[in-house]
Amino acid sequence: MILVVVLGLIGGSHALLCYDDFELDDVQDYTYVLDKEPLSKYWSKHVEFSMNKNGERTVPGYNMHMSYTVFGKFVGDPSDATITAGYYKQDNSLIYSIKVDCGAGTWSSYTPNLENPQEQELYQEGDLEENCIDGDIFDVILKVQQAHLMNWMYNGQPLQQGSQIIEHRVNGQPIERTRTLYVPSPDTRPQGGAASAKKLKIHTTGAAVITRLAFGRCIAWPAEITRNCSAVNEWIVKRSKSSTAGQDLYGYTGVQYAVECFPDDTTLYMWLQSAVHPDEFSKPGTQYCCCVNMETGDLFTGDKDVDCQGDACDQTCTHAFDPDLLIN
Repeated sequence: MILVVVLGLIGGSHALLCYDDFELDDVQDYTYVLDKEPLSKYWSKHVEFSMNKNGERTVPGYNMHMSYTVFGKFVGDPSDATITAGYYKQDNSLIYSIKVDCGAGTWSSYTPNLENPQEQELYQEGDLEENCIDGDIFDVILKVQQAHLMNWMYNGQPLQQGSQIIEHRVNGQPIERTRTLYVPSPDTRPQGGAASAKKLKIHTTGAAVITRLAFGRCIAWPAEITRNCSAVNEWIVKRSKSSTAGQDLYGYTGVQYAVECFPDDTTLYMWLQSAVHPDEFSKPGTQYCCCVNMETGDLFTGDKDVDCQGDACDQTCTHAFDPDLLIN
């Protein structure tokens, strides 16, 4: 069965400020369709266009940063299980995809054939760092940065190799930054690529099934570990941009957006999370602080307008503190 999921469905699990987050019933095929184009102003409310000295627009003004987090599990012997995930345009031509092969213990990635974009070709490949095990959960993350800068992870392992130095200007001064490699594409930068994305397709075989998907500029974590703040924190940090405990260039979030745990019982969350990842409504350079449930880490009331503050944080969230949880 192929399940087509359109962005905007109401659901929810364990995440902070996702555009969408819903459960799936152990499916092996589904297509996730974006209801807003990546270049829609919805995603770039506060982005200004770059202009030259004549006042002419020179660089498209948009914010491409989005993350897809797919959760799944292995039900039975995973020796013949595979997990394939791909990002596609409206015409079903490939932008970038990966395949995890549990039996072979390998991963491979694919990009469009530059002469015939409707065909794909092998881009990179490597070995898995972890074995697939019956009963284990897994996750696949696609982090999009720009139209041609994006990368996949599987269980916190980057499924991409290589880096490059890119020069850009800040206040007129040249700045060099290390980035992941541009994903090969028949489109000319900065057009096309992820800027033309319409669908995320997932296909699994064997014992691998999909249980949930979260999308947006947000942090999501597995439901199976949500009652243990320190485990959630470890999960996020491993997938973060930390150069020591995370995946550096290939991470999907800054390490500062890991959750804060209660010092006296690290299975519990601090009722005030002081650094929550900005979303599509955030002004540049800002983040949120939010009141959360101490047991699950979810928003305390489930309403962002009630639980979170943006530009400045002067709330204490004492109403979210539950002293009964501290009684031995």
